[in-house]
Amino acid sequence: MSTHIAVRVSYPERGDYNWYQALASYAEVGCVEVAFYRPELFLQRVTTEKVLAPFSRLPLRATAVHMAQARITEFDTFMEVLRKTVSIAQGLGCSLIVVHPTSARLEEVEGKITAMVDPLLAQAGVTLCWETFSGRRRFLSGIEGIAAFCRGNALSLPKGRQHHAVRQGSRHAACYDTAHLHKPQAEVLADIVDYSDCIRCFHLSNRGAEGRAQHLPLRHPEGALDFEEIVAAIVESGLEGPLTLEYLPQYHHHLLEDALWVGQMLRR
Repeated sequence: MSTHIAVRVSYPERGDYNWYQALASYAEVGCVEVAFYRPELFLQRVTTEKVLAPFSRLPLRATAVHMAQARITEFDTFMEVLRKTVSIAQGLGCSLIVVHPTSARLEEVEGKITAMVDPLLAQAGVTLCWETFSGRRRFLSGIEGIAAFCRGNALSLPKGRQHHAVRQGSRHAACYDTAHLHKPQAEVLADIVDYSDCIRCFHLSNRGAEGRAQHLPLRHPEGALDFEEIVAAIVESGLEGPLTLEYLPQYHHHLLEDALWVGQMLRR
């Protein structure tokens, strides 16, 4: 599927709103990212059947699933959450799972990922898209850390040879979040080019000029980023994946209009 717009919709793990109605709000967009949050609620209360049910009645497809935020240092729970997420993704016909790289040291978890996560991903035919964050306590930090993991030792290659250096058969990629990294416009545009081999999806939202406010609407008057330029650069990069809007709750009323705006840009 070519570059397309989607909206992140969180599943009601506490049962505090109607899942069908939450999805139906974005039927005109056509694509959503199905998001989960708390691992304990996800394991105890979420069923695949209830997640999938509205999709049989709505003109919507899920193009990514956001895994509940299990800590990789609690590896048994992480794997339990991942297995259930994979099952839901398969039921939705979706091959991308977005996941947070939580606090850990890479050398402490990489062997477990290779031994237990990678075979599961290969068997299921899904890809883990590690979301970009700037915090250095995470075992994958920033787009640079995620790219190094996806490419093996590719960061030691000359820059012109990095773009197609992802390890063959790798089931790991990046979800580039434009609000998390606090980078200026020029650096975001450069990242889109330099890491195009690693990025399989984007979380799009604006941020304040000082970097404190995150997940603002794309056209927020205090936003530091120009998304006409960013979307054009993503299209030019050749991405085949979702551009998912993720806003703070107080800005959710802007999601539909902004998704349609991006959709118009993609159709130019």
